[in-house]
Amino acid sequence: MTTLRALLVLVLLAGISSADDKPAPEMAAADVSKWLSFFDKLVNAVTTSNGTCEKMAADVNIVIDANKDAVAVARRAHAQGKKLPMSAQERMIAGVKKMVPGMQKCGQHDKVRAAFAKLDLTRKG
Repeated sequence: MTTLRALLVLVLLAGISSADDKPAPEMAAADVSKWLSFFDKLVNAVTTSNGTCEKMAADVNIVIDANKDAVAVARRAHAQGKKLPMSAQERMIAGVKKMVPGMQKCGQHDKVRAAFAKLDLTRKG
């Protein structure tokens, strides 16, 4: 469940305003599109694993490794204090909900956790 919570935190952080209560600037439309395309592939990797944790870990690693540019876009946006537009946040929340059954079963699996750790936006790459 820790990995699922981390995904929800990722979504929530995407919508938080800056400390001085000014609305955070939104990510550029092209960056949002790139991120959501990646995120949809990630959701698909989790939901099509059929509850097999080894397969989920392998598929998640493949998706993340093949979309390093999208993860880099998200890291830059996070570092710059930018957020996703509300429609993108809602799409991600819907995606996370689709992943719940698989993540409940495999979220604590070491290889699944290691794969999702690559999405830590505070890492340097």
